[in-house]
Amino acid sequence: MDTLQLTRNGEMLVNLLLEKSIDGIFILDADFRIVEWNRAMANISGERKEDVLEKNLFVTIPFFDAIEEIKFIRKALNNEESFSTDRPYYFQSNNNKGFFEAHYTPLTNIANQVTGVLAIFRDITQLRTFDDQLINLTDKLRETIGQKTRELLDTNDKLKKQLRERKMFGYDILLKNIELTDSIAYARHIQEAILPLKKEIEIAFPQSFVFFRPKEIVSGDFYWYSTKGNKHYMAAVDCTGHGVPGALISILGYNSLNQAINEHNMVHPSDILNYLNKSVGSVFNHSERSTVRDGMDISLCCVDYTTMTLEYAGAFNPLYYFSKGVFKKIKGNRFPIGSFQGEELKEFVNHEINIKPGDVFYIFTDGFADQFGGPKEKKFKQRQFVELLLESYDTPMHNQENLLRKTILDWQANNEQVDDMLVIGFRI
Repeated sequence: MDTLQLTRNGEMLVNLLLEKSIDGIFILDADFRIVEWNRAMANISGERKEDVLEKNLFVTIPFFDAIEEIKFIRKALNNEESFSTDRPYYFQSNNNKGFFEAHYTPLTNIANQVTGVLAIFRDITQLRTFDDQLINLTDKLRETIGQKTRELLDTNDKLKKQLRERKMFGYDILLKNIELTDSIAYARHIQEAILPLKKEIEIAFPQSFVFFRPKEIVSGDFYWYSTKGNKHYMAAVDCTGHGVPGALISILGYNSLNQAINEHNMVHPSDILNYLNKSVGSVFNHSERSTVRDGMDISLCCVDYTTMTLEYAGAFNPLYYFSKGVFKKIKGNRFPIGSFQGEELKEFVNHEINIKPGDVFYIFTDGFADQFGGPKEKKFKQRQFVELLLESYDTPMHNQENLLRKTILDWQANNEQVDDMLVIGFRI
């Protein structure tokens, strides 16, 4: 699968999530021109996407100018911080009235320059209506204390009516959740399409396995394989969070890894991680007051059969391997990809070892060891994970994968899965 196809798949996933969002979303450039206007925003405002693109927000939608929303957007463009507002709205195009909650977040490029603003526009009219209903209900209940039985029965009827209305509202939310779940299920097919085929991996590593068990429909963990000349690359990546947020970051990471190899001709795993660090860090750069850390942990290997060497670099996640029956471990750097936000950029260390036929290597994320279960409802932990590898490293690779699956399912039992799980093994 080439880089262009991977990029297109990533764009399809982002566009799908934008268009299926029940919140209005639009993006402005630094001159307040509209460059994105999703379907929900069109429904809220009555303004079609094709009628507003490339036009000034405050000229096209007078409402935003009337409520002086420009002052919040200017602050976001100055990269001060993200801003939120909560106020009434009125759109003339469709006579839509109510309350909204707006969030404005600065967007930056890889050079850490603010290029625009992401706006999320959430209609909270129904929530405000419920708040008002609850306040009115509380007042009425206070008034009924001490009154006649007839008045109490009348209040009871009102309560039943409101309960029926809430149930109808809950049914509407359920339908929306079903629609969103269907959309995310389709997004899973797109995410699976960018993952390397196992038969591609088996060309370079005939004796190998990939144990991949997402927690939700889409995953924040992903595995990556690429080849360039005599070098074969394999990575196990754990993005911040899981589900939709982790999946979005995984698209960014997957495309950046391919760019490092195919466009920038990088060879050593440490150089690739340094490039990935810059790419992810620039996208998730927040204001100085932000404490949010978005990014990923990763183990990246490069095998060269002509020189019989393996190179490794890691962000938190280590490399485990067995050589002549001896267990060995190489630790990754103790900082994640995207960790240099507001800090001095850190460089990743490259490790190189000689390899021999029969050596077995493992890279993985933390989801397997962090799973709760067992007789005392505790984490599986790295110690038991290593013991499991010691027990099976000299058996066929497909047997090892089956043992991992059976062991963690027995351990988990009826407990909820804590995180995405990914374990990759290959024998030289």
